[in-house]
Amino acid sequence: MSKALRYISLALIVVIMVACGTTQRSVEMHDNERNQWAEYEDFYYDNTDTLAKRDIAIVVRYGKGYVADSVALSILCVSPDSLVSEEPFTIHIPHLADMRPEVHTFPYRRNVVLGTKGRYLFRLRPDATIEGITSVGLAISEAEN
Repeated sequence: MSKALRYISLALIVVIMVACGTTQRSVEMHDNERNQWAEYEDFYYDNTDTLAKRDIAIVVRYGKGYVADSVALSILCVSPDSLVSEEPFTIHIPHLADMRPEVHTFPYRRNVVLGTKGRYLFRLRPDATIEGITSVGLAISEAEN
C-alpha cells in the first residue's frame, strides 16, 4: 500500500470515529425582559428519530438579582399526535459566587424515547415571577449511556 493511500485511509478512519462519537445537541434559549421570568416559554423540537434515547434538560442564565432558593415551574409537553402531559418540576439554583452571570443546566429527563416523528412542544411556566433570571432554555441531546 502506498504512503498516500495509508494517509487517506487513516484520515477516513479518524473522520468516521469523530462522526460516530459526536453527540447532537439542540439548545434553544429565550431572553426574559427586565431580568425576570414571569411568562411561559414555548420550545419546539422537530423529532426525526423515533428510536434514539435522548436527555432533556432545562438551562437557566441568571445574574446578581436572583435571590430565590428554588424555582417551581410546570412543564407541559404536547407530542405531534396531540398527546398532552403536564407536571410540576422544581429546580434549585445555586447563588452566584461572583458578580458575573452564570448558566446552569438541570436534568429533566434521561434516556427518553420520543416515539413519534414530528414537532414536539415543551412549555415551561414558572409558578411565580422570579427576579434575576435573564434567560431560560431547553436542551435536548443524545443520551449519554
